[in-house]
Amino acid sequence: MKMTLKKRIVVFSFLVLFLSTLLAMLIAPLGGAPLDRAQDGWSQPMLAEQARALLFKVLLAAGLSLAVSLSLVLLFTDRYLTRPISALLSGVKRLSAGDFDAGIAPAPVAEFDQLARSMNLMSEFLRQRESEVQESYRDMERTVEELHASYAKLEKLSGDLERSQELYKSLMEDASDAIFVVGADESIRMVNKMVEELIGYQANELLGLPLTKMLLLLNIGNIPKVSRIFREAAAGANIAEEMQLSKKGGGVMVAMLHASSIKSGSDSMVQAILRDVTREREIMLNLEQSSADLARLNRMKDSFLGLASHELKTPLTVIMGYAELISNDLAHRVDKPVLEMVKNIASAARRLDNIVQDMVDVSRIDERRLQLKMEEIHLNRLVEASVNELRFFFSMRNQQVELNLDESIPAIRGDSLRLMQLLSNVLGNAIKFTPDGGRIAVSTSAKYLLRGLPGGDSGEAQREHHHLFLEVTVADTGIGIDRDDQIRIFDKFYEVGNIQEHSSGKVAFKAKGAGLGLSIAKGIADMHGGEIWVESTGYDPERFPGSTFHILLPLAPGLGEKAADYSRLLS
Repeated sequence: MKMTLKKRIVVFSFLVLFLSTLLAMLIAPLGGAPLDRAQDGWSQPMLAEQARALLFKVLLAAGLSLAVSLSLVLLFTDRYLTRPISALLSGVKRLSAGDFDAGIAPAPVAEFDQLARSMNLMSEFLRQRESEVQESYRDMERTVEELHASYAKLEKLSGDLERSQELYKSLMEDASDAIFVVGADESIRMVNKMVEELIGYQANELLGLPLTKMLLLLNIGNIPKVSRIFREAAAGANIAEEMQLSKKGGGVMVAMLHASSIKSGSDSMVQAILRDVTREREIMLNLEQSSADLARLNRMKDSFLGLASHELKTPLTVIMGYAELISNDLAHRVDKPVLEMVKNIASAARRLDNIVQDMVDVSRIDERRLQLKMEEIHLNRLVEASVNELRFFFSMRNQQVELNLDESIPAIRGDSLRLMQLLSNVLGNAIKFTPDGGRIAVSTSAKYLLRGLPGGDSGEAQREHHHLFLEVTVADTGIGIDRDDQIRIFDKFYEVGNIQEHSSGKVAFKAKGAGLGLSIAKGIADMHGGEIWVESTGYDPERFPGSTFHILLPLAPGLGEKAADYSRLLS
């Protein structure tokens, strides 16, 4: 434990006194003997000389004692006063200069050491305070930067808001619809120029009017309902309502009202847009009337098809019967030119009978009255039979037929007569639109495809499973089909087109008939639960890009309840 300064001074004083006394005691014996001897017989001069020598020695001892004492005092002062004070002063100067990391060394005196400790604590405190101040300063700088950025953003937002307000005013004034703004007190605050053009009232006639009074001016029916619409719009709902109103100069306009809430500062207002839909309503009514007329005409067409096919069937049967009778049994009684005419009549009657039969089939398919006689059939044999049936027309057009039949495909259940009709219609179409000397390839294969089925009574999502399908493809090197026509060619009578392009030849190049063959083919495929579609790069009667018809028939019955997905089939 370090001694205090007061204790050190007391100890030092006793030490100096002790040294002085010790020195005096050492010097005192040096002068005692001569004095004693002088009393015994020394002369007066000798005594004076002896006294001077003694005085010198006393002064020397006193001077020496004083020098030692002063040296000790100086040493004590330097060690215990000057050095600690200098160290403290240096530390205070460094502290005042901001050097808080340089501490003051411990002092040998307790008071100075305590003062040094206090100065070091104060330096540490000041250092921490400086760090906190610097951190606060950095935070303040960041805050100032953020405030500056916020101010710049606020200025930008303010500019954008001003531009938006100007743009809103410009859009409102230049809008093609009538726009007016209703305030929270249900008074008209703002109108644009189209209000004057559509309704006929000037802006100064409407501004400031209560909403109810403006509705009365426009002669709008059911004003309470319209007022409720504005209240619901003020509450945040977007309302669209069609209404009829009267113009100022006379006349009635059908308008579509769109009302929505807008904010202007702390005010909540309603923006109402009136669009003149009078012409649109007239067009819509005309379209509805036209649609109803088309539906009625379609029903009349279907009725006409059924009636015509029924009424033509009987006379055609009579004509073909008599023609066959004359050609076979009475040929020897008829002149040769007459017999040739009868044969032409029979041929035309058979062609007309085919058309009537197609009309009957189309009518039955549309009315879902076509009955299928389901039996187990081999698709490859049907394909071969259909090709052989048309072999004469292939040879007549000098067209090459290629068959690529997969003999590993299983048998399916279907109506052989109707499937033959389907294949014959597709092959006949390929013959007609393939030039002389062209090539037609027919292939069969089996493939697994994803097919969706209803999920069950619980209403769960549709399930998809792989099912086995048999596919027949008929690819030709003909003139091709436009992409826009690749779906519509299966519509009834779509092939009719220009009447000048029709030909009496059944398989003449580019000959067009009644347009029922592909429609019947699609109906038969649908009734078997399958699908039919065509792929072609386009129509080009010079380069002959060709077409490929795909006929898909399911192995398992009952899959036809839901139409196939074209995207999956094509992929």
